[in-house]
Amino acid sequence: MSDTLSEHRGYLVDKRRIARYGDAIDRVVSAGDTVVDLGCGFGILGLICLKAGAAKAFGIDATDAIDIARETAQRAGFGEQYHCIHDQTYRAQLPEKVDVLICDHVGYFGVDYSIVHLMADARRRFLKPGGRMIPERLGLYLAGVRSDSCRQMLDSWETADVPGEYAWLRSYAVNTKHAVDLVPTDIATDPVISGHIVLGEDAPETLAFKATLQIAEDGVLDGIGGWFNCDLGGGVSMTNSPLARDAICRHQIFLGFDQPLPVHAGDAVDVSVRLSHRNGIIAWSVRDPATGRLQRYSNWAAMPMSAGERLKPHVAPRQLNDRGRALAIVLSYIDQSQTGLEIEQAVLRDHPTLFPSADETARFVKDVLADYTA
Repeated sequence: MSDTLSEHRGYLVDKRRIARYGDAIDRVVSAGDTVVDLGCGFGILGLICLKAGAAKAFGIDATDAIDIARETAQRAGFGEQYHCIHDQTYRAQLPEKVDVLICDHVGYFGVDYSIVHLMADARRRFLKPGGRMIPERLGLYLAGVRSDSCRQMLDSWETADVPGEYAWLRSYAVNTKHAVDLVPTDIATDPVISGHIVLGEDAPETLAFKATLQIAEDGVLDGIGGWFNCDLGGGVSMTNSPLARDAICRHQIFLGFDQPLPVHAGDAVDVSVRLSHRNGIIAWSVRDPATGRLQRYSNWAAMPMSAGERLKPHVAPRQLNDRGRALAIVLSYIDQSQTGLEIEQAVLRDHPTLFPSADETARFVKDVLADYTA
């Protein structure tokens, strides 16, 4: 819970973000509306909607933040109007269609937190015909970055304080999407609008963005920076641009190059970013204006082997591993006739070697019952 508190406190104290959403809610939500907040966290957006006149709000979240949202709504006097659903948004079901969808899954690059497919799925299943959405659309920007601090992130595994056996992890750092707080002096080119996304519309599984960066002076590029401008609705917008004085407190993305790329005034540098919603893979490339050579990078190359295996197509026959067999055993005891304690005792009696110790078996049974029973 400590990590949850720290993360969501940051959202709550971002006054510009809260104000932007509040202004959009005032203009989009009408008295008597029913609202659903996708990935609601602590529930602040749903509460703002209720204060603006909405009659009912649903908050959906798969994390323990939903418990904070529930208690906060009760303490604020909205316990009868705020309804919490502890589930993944893609799996959740609502008892009725709603007038407004609201969501703050706007990633550092706008689309890198699954908001595109999240809102398209919710629009189909949750929204009334003619219903409204907050936010409505995204504009995505790319720019060249020249930054000592960003370069240090890429080189951090080759410093003297890291044991030499781990220097190979530099390749992981180079192929990682980094969350950064860029400042205007880090931006080495004019930003280029690389894409427009209308939220709620179906989109391809992989989104592709391209830009040609114009170089104004000799120097180097350490990588690509990316950020968003988000139209929330009702003429209200928010941005995390490092060049904006009124930016909200949200990181930008930095996609690095293995080595600083030399550039000269008048060069045109072609860059591209591709992002898959299904598996979170992000790939980027840059073409060296001097040689024409294309440099390619991807966070696939920075994934632990176990994660990479999970993302591979399942073309071979599959079988349960030890944990899967244990799960199947516990689920087989759930027949609506036994209490949780009785199920735990039965598993311990019938499968004393399910895990190395009785304590671990009991803990596993409790976790399964918490996750899979009501």
